[in-house]
Amino acid sequence: MGQYFDNDTQLKSERRALKFAYKSIELTLYSDVGVFSKNEIDEGSIGLLNVVTSQALSGEILDVGCGYGTLGLTIAKLFKEVNVTLFDVNERAVELTKANINANHIDNANAFVASTYQAVANHRFQTIVINPPIRAGKRVYYPLLVEALNYLTDGGTLYFVIRKSHGALSAKAHVEQHFGNCDLVQKHHGFYVYQAIKR
Repeated sequence: MGQYFDNDTQLKSERRALKFAYKSIELTLYSDVGVFSKNEIDEGSIGLLNVVTSQALSGEILDVGCGYGTLGLTIAKLFKEVNVTLFDVNERAVELTKANINANHIDNANAFVASTYQAVANHRFQTIVINPPIRAGKRVYYPLLVEALNYLTDGGTLYFVIRKSHGALSAKAHVEQHFGNCDLVQKHHGFYVYQAIKR
């Protein structure tokens, strides 16, 4: 069986609906075999949302490696004035995200299949959020973290989450080398949530 960061077109579909109540909203998020955290909303995403949604978000938001859309669509539903772009390498995940956009009547979000930032090369974002694909390895997810710098507006912020036991401290140090800053802003059930600002 492939990993959630692969495209395995042979996987049988077993789509299910997850109810996600968060702050003032409730979302129905469709999940399926072959995507990250298919059975429940993962604690890393919740920890990241706790930090990001406490900010005064505005402008353009990017959800990198969006899965079935938990981060980006929750933000889009809570902050009607922002515009959220989501991408993932997993085609099934993006299909689910598009279904979830429709199911939750979200009109300020769009999703597409991509593996790198090249798909949004002409755009700059006020906020980028990443729950990185740890199982894909540092070779895959470290570039997603550090290359965010090139797609943020001046003063824009990268938020990411990593379980401490999966290398949070080394990821922090790596991001800090490129951004010049990277701060731990919250610990949540063993997950560390960081922010790095483009200065």
